[in-house]
Amino acid sequence: MPTADVATGLRVSAERAVPFPAGSAHATFQHGRVVRQASLFEPYCQLEVDTVVPRKRVLAPGRWRVTRIGTRILRDPITRIPLLHPRLDCSDSIYQESIWRLAPDAPGANPVVRHLRCIAPYFNCRFGPPLAMDQMQQVVGPYLSVTRQGP
Repeated sequence: MPTADVATGLRVSAERAVPFPAGSAHATFQHGRVVRQASLFEPYCQLEVDTVVPRKRVLAPGRWRVTRIGTRILRDPITRIPLLHPRLDCSDSIYQESIWRLAPDAPGANPVVRHLRCIAPYFNCRFGPPLAMDQMQQVVGPYLSVTRQGP
């Protein structure tokens, strides 16, 4: 059953053109840069668009409202397999995923962007929350702006 959109007061803006690799619906960010592939040992975020195209493309600057926020604990961030059994060995890594569902900020704007997904990895029997807004901003760097606006 779909969850209703809510007024979160959060916005995501593409401040500069965001490159998407050929054959992918994701632009991956790590350490403030767009990367081909993220290291699973460091926090990273992915901006997802609606369609995969066979050639490289660029998303123009734009602005989106965050309409839903979801979090879950994953055993594997690539396959998105959730952690179903909380019994872990301290050598197991676990990942805290947060997904911000995005909608165009202006009526009639192109709804090509689906969500911003961020992963916080945890190791050695340490576990914590999803990435905070300032941590997300460090991960996405100057490409995206993650902000909270008044109601």
